[in-house]
This record gives sequence, structure tokens and C-alpha cells, in this order.
Amino acid sequence: MAGKMRAFFEGVGSIMNMFPGPEQFEDLRLKGSPEERLAEHWRRVGGYLRSAMDGYGDAEMGHRKQDQEREESRTRH
Repeated sequence: MAGKMRAFFEGVGSIMNMFPGPEQFEDLRLKGSPEERLAEHWRRVGGYLRSAMDGYGDAEMGHRKQDQEREESRTRH
């Protein structure tokens, strides 16, 4: 909650600051070269894809296991 209050007061204060100095925009400045930023972006995309594929594989294995159990229960009766 304290973080939200701080952000609120910083926002209100920034409205009153008509001529901000460059130090206020330090956090917004892009870091690294365009190539480095693009490489980092694709690393994150690769991680998202890997995570999605792992989730799909886990779900697929769960479905196969259920199908096997269902088939085994049918053959027993």
C-alpha cells in the first residue's frame, strides 16, 4: 500500500513540475544497445514458448494416462 501511495504522490507532484530536469527520466531511459534489447526480448519469448510447450506436454501426458486407465478398466470388465 505504501508503494501505491508513493506513486500517487509522485504523480500529483509531477503535475505541478512544469520544467522537469533530466534526472527525473533516468528510469525511463533505454538500457543497452538495440541489439542487446532485441536479444533479451527473444530470450524472453523463447522462455514463454518453452513454458507453454512444457505445459502442453504435461497436459498431453495427463490425457494419455487417463485414456490408458479408462482402457484398462474397460478390458478388466
